[in-house]
Amino acid sequence: MPSLREAQKQLTRDRIVERALELFIEKGYAATTIDEIAAAAGTTRVTFYAYYPSRTDLMKDFMARVNTMLDRAYGPNSTSTAAELVDVVREGKLEGILAWLESRAALWPVFRPYLDVLDEAAAVDPEVRAMVDSWHEEVISDLVRGMELAGRFQEETRHIRGTLAFTQLDYVATLWTRRKYEPNREHALEVLADSWYHLLCDEG
Repeated sequence: MPSLREAQKQLTRDRIVERALELFIEKGYAATTIDEIAAAAGTTRVTFYAYYPSRTDLMKDFMARVNTMLDRAYGPNSTSTAAELVDVVREGKLEGILAWLESRAALWPVFRPYLDVLDEAAAVDPEVRAMVDSWHEEVISDLVRGMELAGRFQEETRHIRGTLAFTQLDYVATLWTRRKYEPNREHALEVLADSWYHLLCDEG
């Protein structure tokens, strides 16, 4: 059980992250200053830097929180993986894919703003760009792993299949956040699930 001091530190960290997210959404990543984040969080620049020595460190916390929301666990090589996603692809059933996509779509309003800010930060910070690209590759690797475990498709085609599936998911998800446009979610997810099924599961 965390000590009172540890709990207070986590509350401060959470407050900084929450206020930073709000400001980044409102003003943009590049236009938001550390002083503005600190003031919005009810703290000081010195305290901010005690928790986050750089803006890049703040973005690393954003990514860690996304992984927590998505049940992506860190392995021994410090990369993330989602066992449930691997299993869904391995099993290769359309209804399972649709159920997984629906479960993630329910979380879009919670975690997509973090990813949108990370993408914006990646445009101006090479270290964040590398982190985001690495995270994309981790998700794609889960899709590839599911196909490998099922012995499905030629090895040389699995990565491009996973990349196409991830890109489709990422694009559809942005329709609910960055582009401020919401298509019919039920229909969109059904079409996406069908596309995933043919890309990742159906060798017929």
